[in-house]
Amino acid sequence: MSPDAKQNGWNEWSRHVLHELERLNDCFEKLREDQQKSDKRTTVLEVKSGLLGVLGGTIPVLIILLAKVL
Repeated sequence: MSPDAKQNGWNEWSRHVLHELERLNDCFEKLREDQQKSDKRTTVLEVKSGLLGVLGGTIPVLIILLAKVL
């Protein structure tokens, strides 16, 4: 096999490898964006659940205090 044939084969293979790396990078970027969206949604749910927990704990306390006062 001549050096030119080896070089030509490598050029074709290197283009294939580069294309695959670009494809994998695109997939990685999409996964990263999805993870960031998921993190934001999780944070919102944590805040909402914390507020509902405070509200849920405050109502019974207020009822008990009102019952003692009356």
